[in-house]
Amino acid sequence: MSRPYGYDMPYRYLKKHGPSNALPSKTFALDQADSPARPPVVLNKLGIYRLICGGLMFIGLTVGIFWFQFSKIPAGNQPEVWSQLQWRYLLWLLLFLPVDTVAAGLRIWVIGRVLQPGVSVWTCLKAEWANLGLAMLTPSQTGGGFGQMYMLSRGGMRLGTALTVSLISFLGSMVVLLFVGLYALMSSSVAHLNVLFKGAFVVFFVVFAGLMTAVCWPGSVRRVARAVTTAAGKIEVRSGLPQNSGIRRLSESICRLSKKCIDLCYHHQANMHRYFRLSHSNFLWVCLLSLVFLLARAIMAFLCLRFLGIPVAEVGRVLQTQMCLIFLIYFAPTPGSSGLAEGASMSMMGGIIAAGFVPYYNLLWRSLTLYLPAVAGLIFLLWAIVKDARHAVDRRARRRAV
Repeated sequence: MSRPYGYDMPYRYLKKHGPSNALPSKTFALDQADSPARPPVVLNKLGIYRLICGGLMFIGLTVGIFWFQFSKIPAGNQPEVWSQLQWRYLLWLLLFLPVDTVAAGLRIWVIGRVLQPGVSVWTCLKAEWANLGLAMLTPSQTGGGFGQMYMLSRGGMRLGTALTVSLISFLGSMVVLLFVGLYALMSSSVAHLNVLFKGAFVVFFVVFAGLMTAVCWPGSVRRVARAVTTAAGKIEVRSGLPQNSGIRRLSESICRLSKKCIDLCYHHQANMHRYFRLSHSNFLWVCLLSLVFLLARAIMAFLCLRFLGIPVAEVGRVLQTQMCLIFLIYFAPTPGSSGLAEGASMSMMGGIIAAGFVPYYNLLWRSLTLYLPAVAGLIFLLWAIVKDARHAVDRRARRRAV
């Protein structure tokens, strides 16, 4: 018996769940991934528990590392922090505070202008804040992209396009970080952490290779999703298990998820071809804005030092150390790099900051570069989810009334 649309899926699965909407490019207008409808609220109980656990882990590690660093200050050698504050640098801190978020938001908007014009800059900024918020609650920043895609699709961008925008934006950061990582490996200023940088570079290379495959050869992602669908469908057909068995339910869930992934992969493949066909220079702007984003983070660290009254003779050394630090903790396995970021900062900035000022500097630095924008992102994201949930409840009530 022939298989619909030539998919390599068991016919029983297709007959039960229906063929995928991921048709060839001529029919993208009918693709669910191409629909501008309001995105559904997809937070299930497992996802909520994971976010709660990630938040508790983030709080625990953050409180623990700061307790350790404050306890390391020698007794009777507490620095006079308030008397040394340089208030004239507070204005510079406030001016530079939004620069990294604006650069990241403009990066999303620049990509969106090519793939789907009309998405506002404000939507792109909220998407970046949501990215930071979920990245703070998930290990290795794995959840940030989902928050970014949710806010973009909610702002009118098609879900498949939001996936492509998120991947290209991430690729821009990876290209800049590649050169930063190569510099860090050759730098003598972080020679004592050479083993950690080699490990971070290996992780970076694996992620970078996977990202390049997804961006440059999106068909490979589709083939992986199709293989998963085929395997799950065969398990469902051959298992002979009762309909309510756990393994069968898991197999059916994998089939449905893989089917949606194939839809998105087809749309992503068309978007990638269209993006590089319509604009050859756009990605250069993406990389430039990624560099601005990283430099703004490094400059914020320098301004934190000056605000605390810590004399810094070599500005270039601070910027170099900060760029290396960003590379080292970019894929840290803890939520929001908690614990590892503060510990690495204590080690790498030890030659610049006196021991008594290290915890105060780390607290100010992390507050301005992560805690404040991430909390803002979680507020925007929670407000959007609650609003969408109310819309869903209202629609369900109207249907029941009819």
